[in-house]
Amino acid sequence: MASSHRKGSAQGNIEVKGDTVIVNPLALDITWGGDGRYWRIEEDRRIAELIQVCWLEVNGSVEMNKLQPNTRYKLEFKIKLKPDAFGWNDSPVYIMAMPGKGTKCIWASADLSKIRKGDQTSSIPSRLEFTTPSGVADDKISFGLFEIWKGRWKGGLVIEEVVISKV
Repeated sequence: MASSHRKGSAQGNIEVKGDTVIVNPLALDITWGGDGRYWRIEEDRRIAELIQVCWLEVNGSVEMNKLQPNTRYKLEFKIKLKPDAFGWNDSPVYIMAMPGKGTKCIWASADLSKIRKGDQTSSIPSRLEFTTPSGVADDKISFGLFEIWKGRWKGGLVIEEVVISKV
């Protein structure tokens, strides 16, 4: 039986360009992402489109050996809000990063209702920055995007990529 949740695959979906790591949505674990009533995953365009959910949970990870140790990075979700996007007023999203086992989880909130709807790609407005630890090349950075607390239906979010770049 197929799962309602989508398990991403890092293979071929994480790209390193100089000091930047680009994660496309096919590498992300998406709660309810395996159910077409809630998410549309377009593998050819490499996007994930939220149709509607009341529990937004998107997780990913990148092997630490793709990043430099003891270096400051920022994490950004590159998104679009479709013209018919809904449910984002008074429902902040939270972006999380945990740069390695035993490190402190870093959170930032953002208000998606402030993003212009349409075809323009935007970064979720948050300043989520972290420093990679040293000596943990076999570890990974975990990250996510969440809105699970309000219980309101929301939709029209298109995730294009996650970008981890040096500050």
